[in-house]
Amino acid sequence: MEKILIIDDDEDIRSMLKDYLGKEGYTIYTAENGKEGIELFKSFEASIVLIDIMMPKINGYDTLGKLREVSNVPVIMITAKGQQSDKVLGFIKGCDDYLVKPFDLTELSFRIRAILRRTNTNDKKDNDKIYLNDLEIIVDEFTVLKNGQRLKLTKKEFEILVLLASNKGKVFSPSVIYETLWNDSYIENDNSVLTHIRNLREKIGDRAKNSKYIKTIWGVGYSIEKDT
Repeated sequence: MEKILIIDDDEDIRSMLKDYLGKEGYTIYTAENGKEGIELFKSFEASIVLIDIMMPKINGYDTLGKLREVSNVPVIMITAKGQQSDKVLGFIKGCDDYLVKPFDLTELSFRIRAILRRTNTNDKKDNDKIYLNDLEIIVDEFTVLKNGQRLKLTKKEFEILVLLASNKGKVFSPSVIYETLWNDSYIENDNSVLTHIRNLREKIGDRAKNSKYIKTIWGVGYSIEKDT
């Protein structure tokens, strides 16, 4: 029998999901915060985890990050935060699906079934990989290889690279990059993104002029071209 772990600080949501999914034939475990959820996860083998984003102490993104340190279990983020930047951050952090409240329970059930079906029929699937010329990005291992050699990137450098590489052809302004990856409001003239991209370019052997990876669209932002 498949086991589902629900991590949400809203007791009504936990009860509703436990009741509905329990009737669907799943064994349900619940936790009211990220810390409790991680500890509970370590005590049994969950088939899939549902995580709310807006939780006290440890938010859903950080909970997912800690979970990814120990497991590749499928994760669905369930949240009221429905902006595109929130969804992108969830996928960068390693979630498999994203459902915005309020949602239809039948839709949730079908999404769970679809993910479990893919997982059960493809347990040995390759890690998600993105290729950029001579770069190989192994997303769920937080690894970047250049000509087979592993590069030492910081967490933010890696996340910026994945954000751009996963959205080839799309231009991201510094403010969008900051609010997506730092999960905070952007302050005008903040140089955090500029500094990280400069360091990232240096590590991957790129440069602002005649770049073969990260293009600077002056006055707009940064992008990786579709044919890279």
